Amino acid sequence: MISIDKVKKILEIISLLSRNNGIEDLLSGIINNASKVIDAEAASLLLFDKNKENLFFYIALGEKGEQVKESFSLKKGQGIAGWVALYGEPLIVNDPQNDPRFFSKISEEINYKTRNLLCTPMKIDDNIIGVIEVINKIDGPFTEEDKEILQAFSNQCAILVFNAKIFNDLIKTNIALKDELDKVKDSRKIIGESPIIKDKIKLAEMVAHTESNVLLQGESGTGKELFAELIHYLSPRKNAPFVKVNCAAIPENLLESELFGYKKGAFTGAVKDTMGKIELANNGTLFLDEIGELPLSIQAKLLRFIENKEIQKLGDSNPIPVNVRIISATNKDLPKVIAEKKFREDLYYRINVFPIYLPPLRERKEDIEILANYFLKKYSIETKKKIRGFSEEAIEIIKNYTWPGNVRELENVIERACVLTNSDIINSDVLLLTSIDPKNSFSDIFKEMPLKEAINVFKKEYINYLLNKNNWKQTKVAKILDIQRTYLSRLIKELNINKY
Repeated sequence: MISIDKVKKILEIISLLSRNNGIEDLLSGIINNASKVIDAEAASLLLFDKNKENLFFYIALGEKGEQVKESFSLKKGQGIAGWVALYGEPLIVNDPQNDPRFFSKISEEINYKTRNLLCTPMKIDDNIIGVIEVINKIDGPFTEEDKEILQAFSNQCAILVFNAKIFNDLIKTNIALKDELDKVKDSRKIIGESPIIKDKIKLAEMVAHTESNVLLQGESGTGKELFAELIHYLSPRKNAPFVKVNCAAIPENLLESELFGYKKGAFTGAVKDTMGKIELANNGTLFLDEIGELPLSIQAKLLRFIENKEIQKLGDSNPIPVNVRIISATNKDLPKVIAEKKFREDLYYRINVFPIYLPPLRERKEDIEILANYFLKKYSIETKKKIRGFSEEAIEIIKNYTWPGNVRELENVIERACVLTNSDIINSDVLLLTSIDPKNSFSDIFKEMPLKEAINVFKKEYINYLLNKNNWKQTKVAKILDIQRTYLSRLIKELNINKY
């Protein structure tokens, strides 16, 4: 017969279940009351880690509770709690010192003698998620009645933990979805009020609802990736992957495996079957940035995929059907590259079903100040500075500069200015425009100086211009300059050229 005091405690626990406390506070309250019902000195709730190999103390109450919680964990099968977690059976041990399953190390290290203990599994169906353990019955040995009461509490706590996990998973999913939604919103934030950029946005919105392959053309920094994301997230494929591949950034010898994947054993180091970018984008969109850099050998395989909608992994003889929409981007004049026999004409016609030319910033001057203010607001927040605007001189410089690096260069300049300024406005002295501007007169750049010094000034300005234009890809710039990359690195150091 359960005593009146125990019934009261059980009712207290039932009332706790109806409260909206945080999960840890709720469980602590239940376990604290459960240990009082059973008249135990201490109580712990242990949960499995994500690999279900170790038990950690999620809650530990009693004189040494905090010390236990911070310092100890148990492997599955270790100690009484580990045994119960392994086999899923409740256990009363009223003489732990003589039980081979007892893990005495915890008691010894915290200087707390365990006279007896009771441990019950926390189960959801047949799935064991942890255990509840109570230690040292105040008035004698633990009984079968104690075991039944604690098991009932354990079952209730298991439901709470399980529901909390579902809730937390839902929160994580919600956060992930919100991030994705924010990404969609950001991708649609193509800043500008000029007629030319509005026309380009309309074209992107129009083609987004089709299955046509799109070729985005324009100089570096004009927002080709932003437009690719806009098209994807407005398309019926918006809930499927958007996979980006920078064709210029992947070494040629790795490109095929990166795009098409490989079978285990296809080459040294291929220890497992691996999906390529194309397969990862199945049912979604594959964005091939800088497609003009693709080697001819890969172009042929890409063309085959576009025509047949099938890929063949390295080391595999079986084709895999893949449904992918392709958006490509280039800053090259592809017809000229075709004439040079460096790009396949048949592939060009496959990717160029719907071309969109993105104008450089100098062709949409009315957007420069709008973009500058947008980036100022963004980086004021990131740098935690209260910057209210630009000085008149600074805004004139920004509006009249030709921005050879386009929107990307403008963003970098504003970010750098926000980092450097100690004022509440951006002044001209923190606008470090390092690229050569054709609007600057020859004398403004060189003034009067010896020929050797002028040559070094030109080298510095020209190399800096090429580095900024090509996103500081030194291999690419060295190729343009027709010099070794190591020599370019030395020049950068000797001429004191800095990225910012």
